[in-house]
Amino acid sequence: MNALANMQEKEIFLRSFFENSFFENTLFGTSLFDQKAEHKVAKNLKKLEEEWLAITHVKQIPILLNQHQTTYFAALCSLSPRLARSVSLNSFNQLISKAKALNLPLSFTLFSNGSKHTTHQAVISSHFKKNCLHLDWQEGHAELEPSQFEYAFISRIPCNDGCGWINSLEIFGSEGELVVQIQGSCEDQQAENLKLREVFSSLT
Repeated sequence: MNALANMQEKEIFLRSFFENSFFENTLFGTSLFDQKAEHKVAKNLKKLEEEWLAITHVKQIPILLNQHQTTYFAALCSLSPRLARSVSLNSFNQLISKAKALNLPLSFTLFSNGSKHTTHQAVISSHFKKNCLHLDWQEGHAELEPSQFEYAFISRIPCNDGCGWINSLEIFGSEGELVVQIQGSCEDQQAENLKLREVFSSLT
């Protein structure tokens, strides 16, 4: 809850997470949630957690958060460690390095100025150059500014195709906006790779 407390002390209000949501091809990708929203903790955390565990598809998360009048950032701050835990920003490089050493592909999404770019099934390498973090994979390249990173969480969420649950590294900016999301690839009805699950579990 420390991340949420720090933000509330600054009295920061921002555009709801949903407007720039990572849930594709649903009405939640529109400006349905145009209003500015304070990051409020759900009133009934026990019920939120029970219902989170009962969902079967990632697209159900924004519906659930709306029902509990909370945001994705606030939920991750308040859920129990089995569903979400705070980790250091170093976890980003830890994940990239360990996954590459094991030749394990990752899926990641970058968020910027209301748009997003997603790469699936990529074995990623990284290096720093001129204060920028460079990510390289076989079919692409991306440059990130680590100064935008403020909070990091490991969350447990359902796969995009509803085939099971996966770990996801969520990186947020200073106002609780989602900046980067990295997950184990969960394609073609395949369950989460057990080696990759161990990697996520080792992140600190």
